[in-house]
Amino acid sequence: MEPEKTSTAGQVMGIIGIVLGIISLIVAFIPCVGVVAFLPATLALIFSIISIVQASQGYGSKGLGIGALIISLVAIIIAALWIAVFSGASTIADKLIRNSDKIEKFGKEFEKTFNEEMEKNNIDMEAASDSLESALRDLENEMDEVEATLDEKTAHDAAAAAAKAIKKATDGLKNTRDSAKNK
Repeated sequence: MEPEKTSTAGQVMGIIGIVLGIISLIVAFIPCVGVVAFLPATLALIFSIISIVQASQGYGSKGLGIGALIISLVAIIIAALWIAVFSGASTIADKLIRNSDKIEKFGKEFEKTFNEEMEKNNIDMEAASDSLESALRDLENEMDEVEATLDEKTAHDAAAAAAKAIKKATDGLKNTRDSAKNK
C-alpha cells in the first residue's frame, strides 16, 4: 500500500490570497474608505482562484484557496454596500439641494402655523419661560442646601422640593394661560 501523495501546489497563491483578503476585509469595514477594499479584494479573489486551480491539478489542499475566496467575496460585498450607501446619500443630497426652496417654504409654513397655534391657545412663551426659570432656580437652591449631606431622608426632601418646583411651574403656566384667556 502506497502512502497518499500530497502536494503544496497552490498554497503560496492561497496564502497571498488569504492575506490580501483579510486586509481588504478589514479595510472594507472602515467608513468612507471601504470602497478602497475593491482593489485588494479583487486581487485576493484572483489569487484564490489560481490557488484552487493549482491545487486541483497538483493534488494539493484547496482549503487555503477556498478560505481566501470566501473572505475576498465578503470584502467585495461590503465594499459594494459602501458604494450603494454613498451613491444613495449623494442622490438624497442632490435632491435636497435642488429642492431647497421647497424646504424653505415648509419651514416658513411651519413657523406660521406654530405662531398661529400659540396665539390661538393664548400661550405667552416669555411668561412660560420665566416661570420655568424661576422654578429651576428654586430647585437649584434646594439642591444646594441638600448637596452637603445626602442620605435617604435628604433624598426624599430633594424629591419633594423638585415636585413642588415642577408643580409651581405648571401652575404658573396655567395661570398665565387663564389670565390670557380672560383678557
